[in-house]
Amino acid sequence: MNNNSDVIEAAGKDTLEWLSWPMKERPRATAALVVIMLVSAFAASVMMGNIWWGVIGIALLFLSMWSYFLPVEFIMDSKGVSKKSLFGTEVRKWREIRSIVPDANGVLLSPFKEPTRLAKFRGLGVQFSGNREEVLEFIRARIGS
Repeated sequence: MNNNSDVIEAAGKDTLEWLSWPMKERPRATAALVVIMLVSAFAASVMMGNIWWGVIGIALLFLSMWSYFLPVEFIMDSKGVSKKSLFGTEVRKWREIRSIVPDANGVLLSPFKEPTRLAKFRGLGVQFSGNREEVLEFIRARIGS
């Protein structure tokens, strides 16, 4: 649990930057996930009678979980949040963020005041990397909630 000086320090910083790479941070979960993906690809190939179904299956699984397998850089400053990855950069200004939805692995920055299913599509997902409290305090200091 953070003390008050940690909260003030996080809120007082001008910029917060970190690299999130869950694949590297959680090696056991990564090994289990890779085994599951390979078994699924093999099963698809056998059941469909063609190896290409397995290749397509593993490619789709990888693409659906790209933010787990590939590093993502997050930068928070006085203007907003940017999320840089292999697929480009997403930016949200603090004024666009109306609510936050934290969980164990990250926080969803939502443009909606109330919870809605659209938040996952319109919001920005920020992954923690051992810095949960620092990130949440930085966000709360900028959006006032």
